[in-house]
Amino acid sequence: MANVRLTKVGKVYEGPSGSAVRAVEAVDLDIADGEFCVLVGPSGCGKSTTLRMVAGLEEISEGTLEIDGARVNDLPAKDRDIAFVFQNYALYPHLTVGQNIAFGLEQRRVHRSGVKAMLTGASAARAKESEAIAARVAEVSRTLGLDALLARFPRELSGGQRQRVAVGRAIARDPKVFLFDEPLSNLDARLRIETRTELRLLHRRLRATILYVTHDQEEAMTLADRLVVMHRGRVQQNASAQECYERPANRFVAGFIGTPPMNIVDGRAERGGFAANGVSLALPARWPSLNADQPCALGFRPDRIRLVAAGAEGSVSAMVAAVERLGDRTDIALDSAWGRVVARIAADDAAGIREGDACGFEPDPQHLHLFETGECGARINPR
Repeated sequence: MANVRLTKVGKVYEGPSGSAVRAVEAVDLDIADGEFCVLVGPSGCGKSTTLRMVAGLEEISEGTLEIDGARVNDLPAKDRDIAFVFQNYALYPHLTVGQNIAFGLEQRRVHRSGVKAMLTGASAARAKESEAIAARVAEVSRTLGLDALLARFPRELSGGQRQRVAVGRAIARDPKVFLFDEPLSNLDARLRIETRTELRLLHRRLRATILYVTHDQEEAMTLADRLVVMHRGRVQQNASAQECYERPANRFVAGFIGTPPMNIVDGRAERGGFAANGVSLALPARWPSLNADQPCALGFRPDRIRLVAAGAEGSVSAMVAAVERLGDRTDIALDSAWGRVVARIAADDAAGIREGDACGFEPDPQHLHLFETGECGARINPR
């Protein structure tokens, strides 16, 4: 395996009338050997373009890409020793599962020996290589539970089985780096959960270097050793999934990571507190840099809210707009002077709550976040 380093990597396309369109802007990223790194963000944020530049499928406009310490900006994709798992599987329909898994190994043999040598070389040597390829296919198929499917064609497989074959083809080549582009997006919800668990266990066994792209933040958080959140072609935060959740670098990350997303209210700082639309909330004395009347935004997670009786002192008055019962938990949408707020509480605590009820809510003062104004307003760090 190998480490991957991007230094100020950018991608610029020519737009209408010759204008420059920046799809990716100065990405700095260092992926350690054996690390599972996930690029996550909304559609159009530049994550897939970044992945394709690493793969050699897109030309790098600016910056430097290194794999295992060697600069590869101008190296063809076939010479980078990477394996790419596509969203749509990209299996050969006329080949069996076993042949699809073996395809990369067969191509490597042809590339190394040449077609003429393959046709005229010693039969004993060819047989020995064929045995080695068959053994590798058998090993990979056992790892992925594909033993019974080796003679089938892709059309005879389910979506989850096809994805495992695509992963198997990548693993068989034993590349330096694995690249995954939205590999689970074509699977149904249950199969996505099962397959991402398999991928995580597989990574633990292989200790492979993986760069993985998804727009699904839950998928990203469960898989990643490290999370790279992107928006508008820029890296917004590069940290562990837990840090992105508990200490988001800016307002965009706070609203993107977490399900349901963080509640964010625009308002102003006031002496010892925060106010929005005429409703004030006392803040812990942890933000000494706040100036009175300073515009800012207050953030709090849905699971960090306590519901109280309507009119309770220190609470924000609200009305229950919707109740979503999800088994062991309940999501409650609240309409208030602060706009729509979502609270997530234990199912037992929500048993008597009905739509139209008046209530109050109190964000946990130990789990509040403050951000500067703007779509990507930076986190205001407490003391």
